Amino acid sequence: MNTTILTASHYGVVRFGDLQCEAVVLKGGERGYVRRQLSKLLGFHETHKGGRFARFLADFAPNSLSALEKTREPILLPSGRQAQFFPAGIIADVASAVVSAAINGTLHKARQGIVPNCMKIMRALATTGEVALIDEATGYQYHRAPDALQELISKLLRQSCSSWERRFHPDYYRAIYRLFGWKYQGHDQNPPHVVGQITQRWVYGPVLPATLIDEIRARKGISQKHHQWLSDQGLARLETQIHAVTAIARSSTCYRDFDRRCEAAFAGGSLQLALLAEDFEAGA
Repeated sequence: MNTTILTASHYGVVRFGDLQCEAVVLKGGERGYVRRQLSKLLGFHETHKGGRFARFLADFAPNSLSALEKTREPILLPSGRQAQFFPAGIIADVASAVVSAAINGTLHKARQGIVPNCMKIMRALATTGEVALIDEATGYQYHRAPDALQELISKLLRQSCSSWERRFHPDYYRAIYRLFGWKYQGHDQNPPHVVGQITQRWVYGPVLPATLIDEIRARKGISQKHHQWLSDQGLARLETQIHAVTAIARSSTCYRDFDRRCEAAFAGGSLQLALLAEDFEAGA
């Protein structure tokens, strides 16, 4: 008997806070995850047969079993690797049920170690819908709506380059320099290369999709800055992010601490960012 292999047309990595999981969209448009990776987030390290994992789901999300039965056959990833598929629409119920059991004192001691991961999953899905999270990670959002990128470009980018204005206050550079034990003495000399890398990763990266940054790079001249191509709406996003990154840098003890805090804030959703902001304001 031949085994039917479904094909994933889109692949990416979804972030639940600092957790990562491979996500896919099948050719028919069904979203989901690589089952083995998702099961590891929930404390299971087993073979593709997944007997213990299935029993766990039966306890915490019994309605999911019928969906899993329909997706027992392997899928083919774009890389050529085969994997088991775990459909979207289940993990939120599982995470919620685990956390509720922990709060009620009914969660078995052997499963208490997965509560932090379940909370991270819940927080991520509370700020961004699961479908949107997968579509963004896999790039399917642009396949699903071919005009989405152009719409984003029209909202966030200018038709032509604007004149230069200071967007990054010296306070931003002072805060970043402090992480390395350097003293900021103005822009008489160009900032070290690592400062530019930090700016790209934690200022531009979280607020502008990679495809939009590529579009700016394609448009701008050698001496032009990325922000000179942003519309008023794009600049508003940028300025909010600059303030957030500056606040994190000021309160961090070193670069590693700063990087960890940025990862938690900008990969984990607005809830964590809001909590961090409150912490910074209290300590200011």
